[in-house]
This record gives sequence, C-alpha cells and structure tokens, in this order.
Amino acid sequence: MKNLSRTEKMAFMGLVTYPDDKDREIAERMSLPNSTFASAKARLLGSGFIQETYVPVFPKLGMELLATVYSDFNSSVGVEERIEHSRGSVEVYPEILISLGESHRGFSISIARNVTRIMRISHERLGLLAKLNLLEIELPKEILFPFEISWVMRYFNLAPLIYRNFVSDDPDLMKDVGLDEKDLYEKDSVLQVDPRGMVKNLRDVDLSKKQLEILYYIVKYPWTSSSKLSSRIPYSRHTISRVKEKLVEEGYLCSLRIPDLSKLDYSILALFNAHIEPGKPLTIETARDRRLLQDDTIFMVSRPRELMMLGAYKDYVQYNRGRSDFNQYLKINDLQRGLPIVRIHSLLETIWIKKFEYHPLLRETFGLDVV
Repeated sequence: MKNLSRTEKMAFMGLVTYPDDKDREIAERMSLPNSTFASAKARLLGSGFIQETYVPVFPKLGMELLATVYSDFNSSVGVEERIEHSRGSVEVYPEILISLGESHRGFSISIARNVTRIMRISHERLGLLAKLNLLEIELPKEILFPFEISWVMRYFNLAPLIYRNFVSDDPDLMKDVGLDEKDLYEKDSVLQVDPRGMVKNLRDVDLSKKQLEILYYIVKYPWTSSSKLSSRIPYSRHTISRVKEKLVEEGYLCSLRIPDLSKLDYSILALFNAHIEPGKPLTIETARDRRLLQDDTIFMVSRPRELMMLGAYKDYVQYNRGRSDFNQYLKINDLQRGLPIVRIHSLLETIWIKKFEYHPLLRETFGLDVV
C-alpha cells in the first residue's frame, strides 16, 4: 500500500474484511485505539482508497441471470469517442452494472430479470458497434449465468487479495492484525443464493413499496447514515434503520467495501474464460479450490461447464504465476476443454464507464417513483 502507514494498513484491512461491523468493533479486532482507528479511516476515505457499496442480492429480488460480455474493437476509433456514443445508447441500460474499456477492448457485467432484457441490450450493442465500424472479426462474446444453475464464487470481495499482498508478507503486521482466515472469505458469495431461496417472479418479491424505496436509497447513498438519509427522503431515521436491519437479516442486501486498485499499485486486470470438459463438470467444491479461486481473484462465476474470472495483479510476474496455477489445475484434473481465453487489461489505461451502479436497476425493475 503505497504511502500508507502501518496503522492505515491495519485499518484498511479491517474495513475491507468487516464491512458490517461498527468502527469500535473493527478497532478492537485490529488492536487499535478507537481514536487512532477513526483518524486512519478518515485519511483512507478522504484519499479515495475505498468505495463502500451495498449490493442488492438480485436472486432474491426476482433477477434470473448474470451476464458477462467481452469485446475487441477496431482501434482506429478512439476510446473516448466509442464511450461517448455507447453511454447514450448502450450503457444507459440499467442492467449493465459494471463496464470498463480501453482502446481496443471492453468488458461488462449485467444482471437482468430475464433473457429478453439481455438480448435487447446485445442487439443495441451490435447495432452501435456496426454503425461506428468498431466490430472486429470476432463478435462480442456473451456468456449467460442463470443464478439457479450457476455459482457466484466471488463478487468483488478483495479482502483475500489485500491480506495476501500487504499483510501476509509482514510477520509483525500479520501478528497484530490476527485475522481468522475464514473471515477473509466471508463475503465471497454475496450473490450466491440457494435456488430454493430464489424468487422466480417479480410479483413474488416479499417487500413492500416502502421497503423497496428504502432499499433503493440505501444502495444509492451507501455512505449516508440513517439520520442523514432521513433528511433526503420521506422516511424517518427509525423507519430507515428498522427496514435496513430487515433487508440485511433476510438476505436482500449485503455490504462490501471495495478498494481502488489503481491506488494500490495494481496494474493488470486479467480476464479468464474457461470451458470445462463435458465429462467432468465443475462442482461447487472444485470451483472453490484455491488454485482456481485464488486470492488474486476479485470476481468469479461458473456453471458446470464454463467459468469466468477476473484477477488483479501488481505486475506481470504476479499475473503469470496466477495464470500458470489456474491453467495447471485445469489440465492436471482433466477439466480443460481447449485452452482458456485470457485477456489482459491495463488498469492504468482502463476507463470505468460504469462502476457498481445498482440503484438504476432497482428503480427500473420495480417501477419506483424515486430520484
């Protein structure tokens, strides 16, 4: 962690690993005085090291699937021009939650209530790319992961990555932090819901209009306390707190704190797309193996016969080591169906078009009269 003090590193680790805990609880876990932790937290937030988010648990809200798309572009058209056009016609779709691009390639993650919505976005995307003469020989690669038959193994839980790279190589700091390893992986499956707990129809979502509106505002203003939020919306602090507690307890809402990798000397974001041998489909147990779900992995979703993963790396050496472990595990266990597709993005050049924008999808899906 460039330019961070020892105390700031400890506070950073606690904030990312325990997003549900109160400040005094994190300070106690990190063996820091409350005032020292508060000062370190203020410096971290003020410098933009961490983004706090509340993730709606979409399978419980009637969403059917997660979709990923990666594309290659005609690099004769500048990335700024391409993004300017796409913002008004493609990225405007609320289903697209995360979208990034650089000069010659892009990647996005969408969540939708049905396949029709995803296919409509695909139609618009292809039309735009053709109109701008951006299409290469290969069309954008779209992979659908229905929640009912897929596993979201990790959704931007960066606690393992932060611990591995900034704590585990410092014995004294590791002793002071004293984390239980299972705590690092506690937030891995924020979008993983037992199929029996999924809602198959939006009309069956067991939340009132008031609860849905408060869910929307919590997601839109994740840093805002219930007291301050009550001054923005027509609900009291007590109502907001009570509804928020219900949403968390019943599994509709989950908190995450996501570090800004570019501020932590990370330079490579690598995409892995692997097809699995039909005769040896992945199970949730094999997908959890740390040679696949590595500590450098920040996002991973899989079906029995296909896997998509994003890994973050400080340099090429670290990336190459992670790629080798990934490939070797698939090969040794006869899981590999052809060579995995691996694509590298430069975090220094990547433009984030959308970054964890969840509230527009809630508003659109449930027809909420909110701003």
